[in-house]
Amino acid sequence: MIQIFSRLNKPHPAPSETLARLLVHKINFNSCTFLLCLGIILAIGLPSPLVAADNPSLFFSWPIDCIPGMNCAGRHFRIGYPDLTGTGRSFSCGQPGYTGHQGTDIIVSSIEQDVTVLAAAEGVVRWTRDGLFDRCPDANRECAAELTTHLPVEGKQAATLGFNAGNFIVVEHNFGLSRYLTLYAHLRSGSQLVKTGDHIARGTRIGKVGSSGNSMIPHLHFGVFRSVSGYFQPVDPWNGPCNSSSSGLWDSDPPYQPLIDKILFQKDSTVEDNSQLP
Repeated sequence: MIQIFSRLNKPHPAPSETLARLLVHKINFNSCTFLLCLGIILAIGLPSPLVAADNPSLFFSWPIDCIPGMNCAGRHFRIGYPDLTGTGRSFSCGQPGYTGHQGTDIIVSSIEQDVTVLAAAEGVVRWTRDGLFDRCPDANRECAAELTTHLPVEGKQAATLGFNAGNFIVVEHNFGLSRYLTLYAHLRSGSQLVKTGDHIARGTRIGKVGSSGNSMIPHLHFGVFRSVSGYFQPVDPWNGPCNSSSSGLWDSDPPYQPLIDKILFQKDSTVEDNSQLP
């Protein structure tokens, strides 16, 4: 159950009134317990307002430049699906990444694969952090599970993601009247190509997959949040019978469908037979 953690409602001079609300959700991953809370600024009269999408039904594109198991190099890959209800079931009623998982984990074999992270839709970069150690797990303090990632609000560390996201980017999107955030977490140190305030296009290269923060293996944690009555809530972008939060938010199904023809007809020595892997 999502609870209200805190509310920041200090008024600003007209016409820019800013409200920040924090969401809290508690999840378990193996023997570890995480607190997921998302601090969001909802601003009226932003200096660079987002432009509504021409087609409101066009949502998110695949957020990396390869497909695990098809054309990502290496033999270690997996997609960990969300489980927003905490019932142990993914969108397809199968196994999620783990019970209570709040995002999609796209796991790759190594940082050395140099997998590029792509903006899933047009939007404005709202928060970033870079420069943290990116070879976790490790004894390095920056890998510690008990650390939490903070988001600056009005110049203060007043909001938090509630878990150690390592190097990350948060982008805000508008689809018609709907407002979303996407989170790209555990990025490679020094790889970020965007900064706060940048207005970016769908498919913009924004960084590289890494293993920073509380991460056990190189992967991209891709989170989607939708504004509902002023509060941003986690939403599952995968279409299936056990997804009660949406009817699917990818711009194609599966989200990497536009890449399949290219992959099928190219000769790529990095593609390996992973059919025997779990």
